[in-house]
Amino acid sequence: MKNTIKKEFDITNSQYGVIQSSVAIVNTVLPFIGGIFVDVFGTIPGALLTTTLITSGNILVALSASSKSLYMMVVGRILYGIGSGTVVIVQETILSQWFSGRSLAAVIALMLTISRLASFCAQATVIPIANWTGWYGYGLWFCACLCIFSMFVTLIYIVLLKTVTEKTTQCRKQTEVLRRKKAFKWSKLMYLPHSFWLVAAMEFLLGGGWGCFLHINSEYVKLRFSYNDANAAVTASIAQILPVALMPFLGVYVYRHGNRTLLMIGSGVCMLFSMLILEYTMITPVIGMLLFSVSLSLGPVGLVSSIPVILPLSLVGTGMGLVKSATNIGASLYDILTGMIQDSDPNKEYGGVILFFIGISTLAVIAGITLHILDSSIYHSILDRPSGERNDGPKLGNDHLEPIKANWFYGAIYAFLCCLSWFLFFRFLLF
Repeated sequence: MKNTIKKEFDITNSQYGVIQSSVAIVNTVLPFIGGIFVDVFGTIPGALLTTTLITSGNILVALSASSKSLYMMVVGRILYGIGSGTVVIVQETILSQWFSGRSLAAVIALMLTISRLASFCAQATVIPIANWTGWYGYGLWFCACLCIFSMFVTLIYIVLLKTVTEKTTQCRKQTEVLRRKKAFKWSKLMYLPHSFWLVAAMEFLLGGGWGCFLHINSEYVKLRFSYNDANAAVTASIAQILPVALMPFLGVYVYRHGNRTLLMIGSGVCMLFSMLILEYTMITPVIGMLLFSVSLSLGPVGLVSSIPVILPLSLVGTGMGLVKSATNIGASLYDILTGMIQDSDPNKEYGGVILFFIGISTLAVIAGITLHILDSSIYHSILDRPSGERNDGPKLGNDHLEPIKANWFYGAIYAFLCCLSWFLFFRFLLF
């Protein structure tokens, strides 16, 4: 939709980057706050609030197509971003409450599979819907209707949860949350291990890179390989097809064999080679998109399943929030920076943008190797152990652990990148 929206709203690549980053910009901070909220108050209020925000935001985006109002679309995307960034934490925390061990790995993989299937269908069908109806706005309204349906599903879940017998089958964390209400201690953040911050760095590099590339890959294919809009959209959607098939098996693999750090390294390598093939060979873009799709399959399973291994249940929501914030800081920065890079190109092409992604992929591989070495040498390979194996390694919350002073440094980097993303967002929104 990038090319269509740029024409309809008469905006530059950098301004389009602002539209995309408006989803991520609010989630540079909110997932962390939302994670604490979930840890303190539970998942029911979070589920209701996030789905309401997502639905309201998408309705505004659909309305902006009629008025061609850039600011209305940005506001709608911001509301959607506030909800979508936290709803993932709510989903993952709900799964951590109801499932454990092998079943947890399987349902996380299933959740990621459904998410990627929806993204694939959306990217593959948005142009056909526009061509069939004669107006691109109907695709946005279809999305808004799906969000309204999701609100009803959320209400059904809440009603069903209320009917569960408290003493027998209630999920294992709801009562703990109520007893612990308003008991979150900020000092616990000083005990976050080095490995957690490396996982957050991988999410910043890979998670931000995945989202940014998926925002522009359709137009990239169109310009690089001279495809029409429909063929470019279908080809670009291939980048999201393999997670649908692979993630359930990867969830089982992580349970039986572990190797989370190897999955992260493999994800970075696949993304690196996909960029090299797309930009520097004339091989059909399907190959590059399939390699990117492999990266999109390996990385999320390894990254998401690592947080409950590193952190105790009492801080899983907060840890998920920090990691999601890192993803959105990366996505927000990358959306704007890639727009700036493309606008600076005399022909408005993507050569410099792909070089940027190559650099991100290389850094992700280096971070993954560092995490693997750190995990094996200090943390007794807790990330690479099978999920069913008992974990006796050092873990946040053990009484013998000391606060880590380096967390001040990690936090300062996090704050700087967050502030930079906000500065660039308002720089291109207002000027």
